[in-house]
Amino acid sequence: MTKAIAIALGIALSFGTSVAQPKKKAPAPKKEPKKTPDKTPTPDKAPVPEPPKDPGKADPQKADNLDAGKATGDDRPWAKGVSQDKQDAAIKLFVEGNGYLNDGIFGKAVESYLQALKYWDHPAIHYNMALALDKLDRPIDVEISMTKAIAYGPAPLETPDKFEHAKEYLVLNAKQLAWIDVSCNKPGANVLIDGQKVFTVEAGKKNRIELRVRVGKHTIVAERTGYNAQVDAPYIEPGQKFRIELQLYTSEELTRYKTRWEKKWIPFAVLGGGVALGLGGVLLETSANSSYKDFDAAVARCNTDSSNMGCVVDSSISKLRDSGDSKKTLGYVSYGLAGAALATGGIMLYLNRRQSYEISADQYRKEQSQKPVVTPVVAPGMAGAMVSGRF
Repeated sequence: MTKAIAIALGIALSFGTSVAQPKKKAPAPKKEPKKTPDKTPTPDKAPVPEPPKDPGKADPQKADNLDAGKATGDDRPWAKGVSQDKQDAAIKLFVEGNGYLNDGIFGKAVESYLQALKYWDHPAIHYNMALALDKLDRPIDVEISMTKAIAYGPAPLETPDKFEHAKEYLVLNAKQLAWIDVSCNKPGANVLIDGQKVFTVEAGKKNRIELRVRVGKHTIVAERTGYNAQVDAPYIEPGQKFRIELQLYTSEELTRYKTRWEKKWIPFAVLGGGVALGLGGVLLETSANSSYKDFDAAVARCNTDSSNMGCVVDSSISKLRDSGDSKKTLGYVSYGLAGAALATGGIMLYLNRRQSYEISADQYRKEQSQKPVVTPVVAPGMAGAMVSGRF
């Protein structure tokens, strides 16, 4: 009897010890599950991170697994056609992404989720990926992922709370987004928004696209060899749609010319002044030479009239020489001023040369709208024309 009691106490103590110890040190024996047919597969029980009350700020919790089971029933369209091997591969990558998400390595988390989605396009994976994308400030991608996360309702997200939180995410995220609706009909033209090509115009097709963009200003361009069209869109508010049809114009149509000074005659006036001063210098020098000749002739006459006694140059004769000197000096001054004026005029003419520049397509359209348009008018008992435009 005593021996039986001792054995019973030993068994009880050993059981209590095994329960108290961590599983890693002394794992409890596993019971073989009963093999029952899986007629109605259970929903995926993957713990996905729940957003807090403010869905705009994710607070991901530890996520363990996508409990896929054999989710191939007709009541689970997100698992239709996905083999067990693919589900297992997706689960492995999903767990890896959750680890990165919990550690704050959001870029790596997105990479893992994208790889997982290649095996299984599961709404719960899209949900977790949207949380990581939100931390990376990628609202457009957040909207895409969250929209796919709620595509099948709350069932694949395990709880209705996650489904409601996903919808809240979409509402808050939409406040960062707007729409651009752009079209172009010039075959071969590339249409770019903010430097990124969105489509190439093809003949006979509907060349129009609506894009989700962040709120703010955007640049829309259509380019083709020999053509150009650029539109700087105004600030687009949240939820607004900016509609534009791009029309391409040749470089010649968009080219304009300008000069430094609006009064183009100024450089030519300076050049003309220089030429005039130069001619004045020539006239003064010619006149000076004439005065010197008159002076020499006066001295010669004086010597002839004075016979052998020599000529006494009086003021009347010296005036001729002084006049020649003054004219010659003024001639040199005129030459100097003429040279300076010609140099200045030449520089001004170079600086004021016509320079080309291109206007935007918007400016071109404004120019065309301001030109009067003549429309023939023919009616019973009347003929004429109608002129319209902006003046």
